[in-house]
Amino acid sequence: MSRGIVIFVEDEETLRKLGETILSRMGFEVSSHGDAESALEAIQSNNAIVLLATDMSLPGMNGVNLAHKIRDMGINAPILLMSGHDEEEINEAGGVPEPGLILQKPIGLAELRAVVDSLLS
Repeated sequence: MSRGIVIFVEDEETLRKLGETILSRMGFEVSSHGDAESALEAIQSNNAIVLLATDMSLPGMNGVNLAHKIRDMGINAPILLMSGHDEEEINEAGGVPEPGLILQKPIGLAELRAVVDSLLS
């Protein structure tokens, strides 16, 4: 049984496939995207998501703007922002809306699992 739909947004294909594999093995249905615009389209067609996991640096719209857009759509799923940027830069860009966390890259497998489980508990 699926734990729900996770939108996973990462522009680097290798990392996107890795994230998709990890989250699938955790029991989630994963909708993965290389940019914020295609992720938004997926969310608009099915907004019953349990988590948005997004990179900060994306082509076009960044992860912070994507997070705020889904809040504007009335979706209150937790947000996991994965970034190599420091927290100050992220906060200057608008910060991560609650409930949400920033996870600094590089991210370990156990760390990703633990953070996802804690965000959803």
